[in-house]
Amino acid sequence: MVHRDEVFLVGDVGGTNVRLGLAHRGADGKICVANIRKLPGHHYDNLDAAISEYFSKLQTPPKNASLALAGPIHQGRVKLTNKDWTVSQSGLRQKFGFDEVQIHNDFSAMARAVPECNEDDFTVLNSGIADPAAPILVAGPGTGFGMAILVPTDHCWRVLSSEGGHQAYAPQTRKESDILHILQKEHDFVSLELVSAGRGVDTVHKAVCTRLGQSYERLSPAHIRERALAGDTACRDVCEIRANAIMGALGDMALAIGARGGVVLAGGVAKRLLEFIDTPSAMKRFFNRGLQKAYVKNISLRVLQKPAAALYGAAALHLDVSHGS
Repeated sequence: MVHRDEVFLVGDVGGTNVRLGLAHRGADGKICVANIRKLPGHHYDNLDAAISEYFSKLQTPPKNASLALAGPIHQGRVKLTNKDWTVSQSGLRQKFGFDEVQIHNDFSAMARAVPECNEDDFTVLNSGIADPAAPILVAGPGTGFGMAILVPTDHCWRVLSSEGGHQAYAPQTRKESDILHILQKEHDFVSLELVSAGRGVDTVHKAVCTRLGQSYERLSPAHIRERALAGDTACRDVCEIRANAIMGALGDMALAIGARGGVVLAGGVAKRLLEFIDTPSAMKRFFNRGLQKAYVKNISLRVLQKPAAALYGAAALHLDVSHGS
């Protein structure tokens, strides 16, 4: 029987959805997360409303919370990068009477989840040889593009948050350069996130249609993927450009931080583009590092498939602090 004081709220607050759950440390030492609900963010005016809805289904709300949010944290506050919400620790404590509130960058939580996951939570793209003393890169596109670094220490894992998803887009082919020039007509800075993440899919689709001289028809990401797999030229270009951008950026990031502990590709968009990521052309973008091909050759590369991973990471970060790790 778990004592109610051992249970705390965990959340993963992104640009599209809010995932909430109740976490505790199990008797076997593993993190348990139950009562998981995914709430569409556009149904709520703010995070308070989403949490209130979640708590309305509980008999006894928890007294502590650990939340992962898609934006940089500054002095206990975060403005979500791809949603007009601002969240503060003090505001949450006042609204819900929490004893303690922790807020974390969403990809810090995603990174911290990696050691808590099982082998079957990953799809392996390159088995590699992981150096247990080296950093692990955790990055990838959802609504935005997140990045964090997981660093092993003597007694725990240290997570370094990053805004690496906002680095400049780096085209490598004539087609990609054409797309960049089209995008630059309306954007003074074309980021990796704009090209590869969910928020930019319509923008990239329009640019591809412009390049091909075709009329633009707004399609959902799922329909773009379906048409791409069926051979539609414009939709295939959209998916391949985005997949190549993701893998090229992961290769750059791996070199920049020395990620010989491995690279974990995370985020909902990455999972939906997997057919285009796990191809010779996209994989080449990761491994073709010029003079440093040998450096990345044996880096393990995995795709995190666990939908609630950030909830487990938020729980682990809470327990790390609570236990003085």
